[in-house]
Amino acid sequence: MKKLTILSLIIFVTMTMMLPIHASEATTYTVTLDAKGQYIRTQDAYLPEMVNIDMGLSKPEDMMFDDQGTLWIADTGNKRILTYDTNTNTVLTEIVYPDFVTPRGLYVSNQYLYVADSSAKAVFKFDLFGNHLETYTRPTSPSFADTAFAPSKMVVDNRGNMYIYGEGVSNGIIQLSNQGEFLGFFTTNKVQLSITQQFYKLILSQDQFDRLALRSPQTFSSIFIDQNSMIYTSTMNTTTTAVKKHNMQGGNMFSNTVGSEDTRDIYVDDQGIIYAGTQTGAIYIYDAYGEFILSFGIRKGTGSKPDEDIKGLFTSLSAIAVREDGFIFALDESKSFLQSFRPTDYSEQIYQAIALYEQREYQQAIEAWQAVLNLNQMSTLAHNSIAKSYLQLEQYDEAMLHFELAGNKTLYSQAYWEVRNVQIQRLLGVFIIVLIALYATQKSLVFVNHKTGIITKYTTPIKTFFDRKWLKDIAYFWRVIKKPLDSFYEIKMGHKGSMLAATILYLATLVLLIIYSSSQGFIFQAVAIEDLDLTAIILGYFLLTGLFMVSNYLDTSLHDGIGNFKQIYMMFAYSLGPIMIAFGLTTILSHYLTLNEAFFITTTMNIGVVYSVILVFLGIIEIHQYRGKKAFKSILMSLLFTIIMIVVVIIIITMWRQLYIFIDGIWKELIRHVSN
Repeated sequence: MKKLTILSLIIFVTMTMMLPIHASEATTYTVTLDAKGQYIRTQDAYLPEMVNIDMGLSKPEDMMFDDQGTLWIADTGNKRILTYDTNTNTVLTEIVYPDFVTPRGLYVSNQYLYVADSSAKAVFKFDLFGNHLETYTRPTSPSFADTAFAPSKMVVDNRGNMYIYGEGVSNGIIQLSNQGEFLGFFTTNKVQLSITQQFYKLILSQDQFDRLALRSPQTFSSIFIDQNSMIYTSTMNTTTTAVKKHNMQGGNMFSNTVGSEDTRDIYVDDQGIIYAGTQTGAIYIYDAYGEFILSFGIRKGTGSKPDEDIKGLFTSLSAIAVREDGFIFALDESKSFLQSFRPTDYSEQIYQAIALYEQREYQQAIEAWQAVLNLNQMSTLAHNSIAKSYLQLEQYDEAMLHFELAGNKTLYSQAYWEVRNVQIQRLLGVFIIVLIALYATQKSLVFVNHKTGIITKYTTPIKTFFDRKWLKDIAYFWRVIKKPLDSFYEIKMGHKGSMLAATILYLATLVLLIIYSSSQGFIFQAVAIEDLDLTAIILGYFLLTGLFMVSNYLDTSLHDGIGNFKQIYMMFAYSLGPIMIAFGLTTILSHYLTLNEAFFITTTMNIGVVYSVILVFLGIIEIHQYRGKKAFKSILMSLLFTIIMIVVVIIIITMWRQLYIFIDGIWKELIRHVSN
C-alpha cells in the first residue's frame, strides 16, 4: 500500500511538470481602488504588444488617430509629421515644412492638419496631403496683451475654432477663431496656495498678500477634444485635478479625480473612456464621469524605476492615442520609440459593462459586471456599478448592499433614503396605533391602581431597587446637567455623588466613546472597524482626561484653589454627562439618518461637547471658588500643561523606541558575527 502511494505521488508530480506553464506577458501591475480608496492589484487590463524602434523618430511629442484609423505623429526632433499604419507597422507619408522648428503638437480633422510649433511661435494649417494653407501667429488683439504665444498642443472644434495650450501661459487655454482672431481664454487652473501662503492670506490684507505672494495658476500639459466638441485637459503638479472635462463655459465637470502629478497627455475614445498618460509611464483610465477605473505601468512614487529596455515601460512617455479596437499606443520622447498595448478580456468586459449602463440596459449591465466579479470578487468598480444599475431599477436593497461593498457612502445614503421612506409609509400606521394603545394602557393602569392599588404592589419592589444610593449617585449627573452650580456645591461638600458613581460615569463615557468610534451606521462610520486602533483610543482618553485633571490640580495648588483632587475628579466625571449622552444618541441616530440629515448628528455632538466644557468651567468656579476670569485662566493653563506633558511623553516614547531599535540592531549584529 505504501509503495502504491509513492508511485501515485511520482505519477502526479511527473504529469504536473509536463503541463504547459503560461507566464503573464505583463511587465507592470494593473491596479484599481478598493473600498477605502487605496490602490490594490487586479487582473492585467493591458498587455504590451508592439515596440517600434525603426521609425527613425527623434523626441516625438504628440500623436492622434484620424477617422480612417491612421496614426499621425509629431516627430518633433526631426521637424516633420508622419502618418503611420498601425496594422501593418509601416510609415505611409512624411510631411515637412521649411518653417517647422519644433512641431510639438498636432490635430487632424476631416479636412485639415494643424501643427503647433512652440519655437516658431505659430500654428500651421495644411490639407491632408501636406499642402500648406495658412499660418496663425501671435494675435494682435489688445486683450491678448503681452501674453506669450508658444503653441505646444492644440485642438479644433467643429466650427474651426482653435484651442491652444501654450508654454508659460498661466491665463488659460488660448482660443482663436478659424480666422486666427483672439476670442479669449477658454479656461484656467485655480491657483494652488502653499501652506505658508495660506497662513499669509489669513493674517494679511488682500493688497498686502498680492504684493507678497507671487501666485500663478498651474499650466496645462495637454488638451483633447471629443466628437461632441467637449474639451478635456491634463495638468501636472496636481493629483485631484490632473484630468478635467470642461463644460461650454470652461468649468470643470469632474469634482475630484484620482490622478498623478506627472500627467503628461490625455486621450478620449469614442465610448467616452478617458486615458491619461503620465511621464513616468503609467496610464490612468477613467469613465465618462471621471471615475477612476484602473491604471497600469510605472506610477510615480511607487519606488519603481522605468527601464527603457523592458517591453511595456518608458523612460519619458510624451503622448498616448487609442485605436478604434481599444489598442493603446504611446510614445517615448526620450528613447524615441512607439509602443502599443492590447486590451485583455478583463478590460473589455469592463468597457462593455460601462457601455450597457450608458445605453440604459441596466439589467444587462448588471450581468456584465457580474462577469467582471467572476474574475475579481473584490472589484470596487464592479460593485459600485452594479449598485448604480440597481438604483436605476429601483431595487434599493440590492443597491445598498453593493454600495456598502464599494464604500460609496453618498449613493448608499440615497438608496437608504428610498428604503427608509418605504418603511416609514408601511409602519407609520402601526406606530400610531401602538402609541394610542400605550396611552390607553397607561390611563387604564392608573385608573385600576387608583381603585385597587394592585399596580403599586408590583411597582414597589422596582422602586426599592432603584432607590439604592449608588444608583442615585449615578443618576445625579442629570441634576448636574440641569443645575450645575448647586450640584457642584453639593458634590464639593460631600452631600451628593460618590467616587464610585463618578468612576462608573468616567468609564461609561469611555465605553460609549469606543462604541461611537466603532459602531456607527455605514454612512457616518469615519474609520473602518478593522482599521480602528482601540488601544490608541483608550490610552488617549485616559491620557488626555487624566493629565487635564492632574494639571488643573497642580495649577490651582499654585493659584489659591481650595478644591482637592477628589473633588476635581468627581466634578470632571459628572461634567462628562452631556458628551456621554451625545455619544450614545449620535451612535443610534447614525443608523437611521442619511447624509442629508447629517446636521442632526453634527449638532448633537457639538451640543454635547460644548455643554460638557461649560460644565467643567462652572465646576472649576464652584470647586475652587474662582471668578469667571480666573476659572478661564485655570482651564487654559491646565490645557497648556496637558499639551506639554503629552509632548514630553511622546518624546520619551520615541527616544526609548529608537534606543530599543539601536540596541536590538547591535544585538543581532553580535549574534551574526558570533554565529559566523
